[in-house]
Amino acid sequence: MYSFNFYLFIFLFLCLLMMPFFLLGGGFIIYERIQAYLAAIRGREKKFHNINYLVSIFKDENSEQELLEEALAAFNQHFLHFGDIGKESKEYQGRLDFIGALSWCPKMDIDRVVNYREDLVKANPNFKKEIETVIGQALKNRDEKKGKKK
Repeated sequence: MYSFNFYLFIFLFLCLLMMPFFLLGGGFIIYERIQAYLAAIRGREKKFHNINYLVSIFKDENSEQELLEEALAAFNQHFLHFGDIGKESKEYQGRLDFIGALSWCPKMDIDRVVNYREDLVKANPNFKKEIETVIGQALKNRDEKKGKKK
């Protein structure tokens, strides 16, 4: 009927006409994946604004060191200064829970915990006694736990 060149021409012409649709489709797929990635990043950042999530990271014995460092940095950024919170408030208790979990965590070096205690006391001189008590109790319990394991 027609020659091979005619069919080849029609095929290439149709491919050329379809090219913008393929490019737009690929662009939309890439855009959606970028949006999903950014949503996951925002969700992770939201988690690090939750003190209970930070406490759970330090209570989990399988947490990686990198995740512990991120949690500690998030605490320093968002919760280090106690401000005028009352000793009966949930925020206050959450911060003390975090400090206790940090001190109790076996992956945190004791010298580092002691240095961190000094930073906490410097940032919150009104709560010096409470901070030192929580850290002291956590380190004592940590040592007792190590003694039981050996």
